[in-house]
Amino acid sequence: MLVEKPRDYLRYAYEQHFAMPAFNVCNLEMAKAVIEAATLERAPVIVQTYPGDLAHAAFGVGLGPLPGMIKALAAQTPVPVFLHLDHGPSFAYDLQCLHEGYSSVMFDGHELSLQDALAETAAIARMAHALDAAVEGELGTFGGDQGSQEFTNPDEVMAMFEQGQVDMLAVSVGSEHGQSSRLQLDLLKTIYDKAQAPLVIHGGSGIHEDDVRAAVQLGVVKINIGAALSRAWCQGSREALDAGLGHYGVLDKAEQRVREVAQHRLRLMGASGRA
Repeated sequence: MLVEKPRDYLRYAYEQHFAMPAFNVCNLEMAKAVIEAATLERAPVIVQTYPGDLAHAAFGVGLGPLPGMIKALAAQTPVPVFLHLDHGPSFAYDLQCLHEGYSSVMFDGHELSLQDALAETAAIARMAHALDAAVEGELGTFGGDQGSQEFTNPDEVMAMFEQGQVDMLAVSVGSEHGQSSRLQLDLLKTIYDKAQAPLVIHGGSGIHEDDVRAAVQLGVVKINIGAALSRAWCQGSREALDAGLGHYGVLDKAEQRVREVAQHRLRLMGASGRA
């Protein structure tokens, strides 16, 4: 089921010191495998779409069929499922996703000045909260498509919660999109002490597992997993092709590998059994 009160659930995860993996999916089979994993683990889960994934699936204008497919899959499970927009580029785009029924949206304002990012994030938050949805803000950058990595300034954190009105904040403390990493736990602890509110980490596929366990004790409620899922999908497809399986065999093996990764991440972050 789609989570009914996403803002309340984020606070629940924060208070209970567990995180929900936020899995980037780009097709029906990946979304199905992730939701199956959450169902098996009796865990809440975040299924998120990146604008590029939505554009790839769309035929013409609009968000395309991916959000509807995810919502249909979520309706078949008793565990809470967030439908989340990753790296939303603008007020208009985030608003479109909210009207589509997203549980939460992110606004990526890293190219703006702090004051402009705060104003745009606050405008999105007002709309989201009116629709009982949650908003993720961002301070700092995580490499990859965002260019060079820039760590979060702890002195700016409270402005994003108070002026930007976010429900969770993505902070850059050492993780990078698509790369192996160790977190600067001292920096995360400083941010945690200041914020006393739900935090998010991107680039979660390559974070050392000891650091993941530490992060969930320091206010982190959402950790993005993209590259690990894509690698699992490709691995399963190769295994099936090498074994000479047909297209259903390829899809089944790819789903299996994605499901295994998803179950492991749910357990690692303490989400299993929390639904």
